[in-house]
Amino acid sequence: MIAKLNKKERTKILHMQLMTYFRERVLDGRLPAGTRLPTDGELAVQYQISRDTVRQALALLAGEGLIERVQGRGTFVIQPPSNGSTVAQLKQKQIGLVLNRTLRTQPTMNLLVGVEQAAKSHGYNVSFTYAEGEQEQQARDIDRLRANHVLGMIIYPIGDATHDASIQQLQADHIPVVLMDRYFPGLAIDYVGSDNVGGGYRATEHLLILGHRRIGYVFAQEETLRTTSVYERWQGYCKALQKYEVPYDESLVIPDFRQLQSGTREGLVEFLQRPDRPSAIFAVNDYVALDILQAAKALHLRIPEDLAVIGFDDLEFAAHVNPPLTTVVQQFIDIGLRAGT
Repeated sequence: MIAKLNKKERTKILHMQLMTYFRERVLDGRLPAGTRLPTDGELAVQYQISRDTVRQALALLAGEGLIERVQGRGTFVIQPPSNGSTVAQLKQKQIGLVLNRTLRTQPTMNLLVGVEQAAKSHGYNVSFTYAEGEQEQQARDIDRLRANHVLGMIIYPIGDATHDASIQQLQADHIPVVLMDRYFPGLAIDYVGSDNVGGGYRATEHLLILGHRRIGYVFAQEETLRTTSVYERWQGYCKALQKYEVPYDESLVIPDFRQLQSGTREGLVEFLQRPDRPSAIFAVNDYVALDILQAAKALHLRIPEDLAVIGFDDLEFAAHVNPPLTTVVQQFIDIGLRAGT
């Protein structure tokens, strides 16, 4: 049945994966009306998840009129609603959502919440896929959603790709597409994201106002300045330096520090050990900022006395690190809502 559930994600992600899996098989006839599903306990054991997660997924399927839970008998696939809707019509009331692992847990959940709220307000369901950060996997996910006859797709594209053949094909076939967070400059495709230039400017200006002049900009290996959101935050960083008449120093822009050695991110530690190291760093997102804080701790650097750090996203953990992380707010739920509208 399910090849794999991504158990690195929280319960909310797992129950949506399970729901999407069964929904697709009911709608395409692989699970015909009358099929008895395994018990909650059997499903929990089969997919190595909790019974609560199973119950959440099945409750959503029941709410869509695809299964019926009969006390004392079990859970059965039922004929989809007959109020003028055929299985094909139900498929047409789906939109596809393609995300990937670079998002991590909280942004993924918040984008999902936003997209689902917008979709349901217009009478649509969301068919969700979660790529492992590879362009080939993303292309397969897009093909699978196309096979399910989704009406349109919302896509968080893979890292630093400058183009994407599968997304270009969607456009050529007149399938509505909305991109989130990053876009392809050469393609005229709808896009929803944050004010990355403004956010990068404000983050850097905050450090400049505090008196810092050697300010680094650090981002993750899987993304480069070809990723538009990363590039635009860098643009904001550069604009702030220019406004405050601070010369741009390319040596302070660090794209690759993900070389692990004894639990330490070697490249970043080396960067912070340089005699001309920055006194402050603007991190492309809060996860990178957390890496910087951990590297600073390994070097016994005090935050913010020895090194000031500012992130981007305002994720939940930012308020709970010691000291709390200063960060630029990014409204993921709002991005999802606008993409799904």
